[in-house]
Amino acid sequence: MEYFSVLRRGLDARRKGGILRVYAVEFSLCTAGLEEAVCSRLGSARRVPPAPDLFPAGRVRKPAVRPVVVGAGPAGLFAAWTLARYGASPLLLERGSPVEERSRHVADFWKRGTIDPNSNVQFGEGGAGTFSDGKLTTRIGDPLVSHVVGIFGEFAGLPGLRTEAKPHVGTDRLKGFCRRMREELVSLGAEVRFGALVAEVAAEGGRVRAVRLAGGEEIPCADLVLAIGHSARDTLRMLLSRGVRMSAKAFAVGFRVEHPQGLIDRIQYGRASERAVLPPADYRLAARAPSGRGIYSFCMCPGGEVMAASSGPGGIPVNGMSGHGRTSGFANSGIVATVSGEDFGEGDVFAGVQFQELVEARAFRKGGGNFGVPAMNLMGFLEGRDLNLSRGRVLAPRVARANLSGILPRKVEEDLRFGLRAFGKTLRGFLTQEGTLYAVESRTSSPVRMERENYESVTLKGLYPVGEGAGHAGGIVSSAVDGIRGALRILEKFST
Repeated sequence: MEYFSVLRRGLDARRKGGILRVYAVEFSLCTAGLEEAVCSRLGSARRVPPAPDLFPAGRVRKPAVRPVVVGAGPAGLFAAWTLARYGASPLLLERGSPVEERSRHVADFWKRGTIDPNSNVQFGEGGAGTFSDGKLTTRIGDPLVSHVVGIFGEFAGLPGLRTEAKPHVGTDRLKGFCRRMREELVSLGAEVRFGALVAEVAAEGGRVRAVRLAGGEEIPCADLVLAIGHSARDTLRMLLSRGVRMSAKAFAVGFRVEHPQGLIDRIQYGRASERAVLPPADYRLAARAPSGRGIYSFCMCPGGEVMAASSGPGGIPVNGMSGHGRTSGFANSGIVATVSGEDFGEGDVFAGVQFQELVEARAFRKGGGNFGVPAMNLMGFLEGRDLNLSRGRVLAPRVARANLSGILPRKVEEDLRFGLRAFGKTLRGFLTQEGTLYAVESRTSSPVRMERENYESVTLKGLYPVGEGAGHAGGIVSSAVDGIRGALRILEKFST
């Protein structure tokens, strides 16, 4: 054997009495004719072609005006890193704070309910993904996926991450990733500026000319990567007023459900959960309601915490997060239903945004104000009666026992009940009084898509909208890949 490497490793827990560790390997054979014989014996084996070389062969010609990247989430960080790596020396602008300062702001919000509108769970270095489980799973088949996971592993201090079937970083390691990525950008010639909110994009002759910051500073710009994340509603409204074409898109809303992690382990592993050293179990669930609406689990966090995820006053979205060790003792997941123009109104680009704002305001009132998270017993929600809450792990100023009915439209609420009952049949024991629902899971993805062609805006040349905020990605890895692709499009112009 000439070469051998483990590509993926994971668990197969479909048979509770026989849980298997599964490995996908890559190897090459040096003996002529042996490869054909081995492939014929191993029906699942296949020849793996080398990954295409997607990056420039060397450094590019330095642009006369440096590219500007707006947003330091996964899309923006990887776009800036790609540009800097090949000599384009970008300027990275982030409205929020560096991760060290941002972490203090978020901790203060969870403790006291004091919120900084530019440095919070949604905004700041690392983007919304910094306060999450840090899952690096994705359904896109882009060859850049392995590259992105490898960079996360290197900068987060997790060298084996690339081989995990379900790689995850954890919010504790994501903070270290952000610091090391920042240091790498600076060492490559990029400039990183925090507290730099872009208030306007100036154009001339249908092309980007400059960006203006909230403090009045104007920065010349001919190539602008826009990676603003799914919660920058003020920036979206500014762009729409400047003629950037965008459209409303479907997304999903619902609640976050929490169970004791031991319960989920027993459901998924059976008796093996008591005698084997296994990771905290997860799940992925999906159902189709009689109305045709899709119901599914979203951002499942084994060993995690539910958290208040507000980015401004008057609204209370929730999300889930966990550390790399996943040691909280609780499991949580979004249980969400797809919504579209039929639910929030046709014709208005911002109808979905307004729908988010409406349900988040209702949840805020149900929580009693000051960013209290409204919560309800899972079986109480299904049966329409008042039951006590179970103990959980919630990062918020407080948890308020409340009836969650009325936060979402009645049809959506009924479809969620259908989905939960269906999930109870799939996972025996899932429907229990030990379960708790928290409201409201509303920021599953952007409700707006910026129209583009070959990564460039169809109405404003030089503008490259990427990532979740542009409506072209969903999750950390796909956002990072989208950011790289946008940056490569810019580098094409300066290749020698």
